Amino acid sequence: MPSKQPLMKLCPEEGVFLRHWLFDEYHYKSGAGPAKRLQIEHRVVPAELSVLIAAAIPDPADQKLAALGPPPADEAEWPWTEEGFRARLQEARTVLAARRQDKSDGVVSVAG
Repeated sequence: MPSKQPLMKLCPEEGVFLRHWLFDEYHYKSGAGPAKRLQIEHRVVPAELSVLIAAAIPDPADQKLAALGPPPADEAEWPWTEEGFRARLQEARTVLAARRQDKSDGVVSVAG
């Protein structure tokens, strides 16, 4: 039985914000959406939010659904303090490292 990927659990506010952000990023040609403006206001680079998304929403099909829309009905609000964001980012990196470790543990080396 394959091992299940470790997931980062999001609080509802984080999930709403990240889904808004995915939608905004996909529709960037229409102008900066509310989540994108919040990201810029809080001086967070897109790659950092992408780390959170990779840890919490690893399925590309789920990411695509969020990007294509419609956006969440709830308003986009920044769900973190500066310190809280940094802690969640570190947690996401830990989850992703555990996934990489799980994958490398499953690799069988054949010398030959």
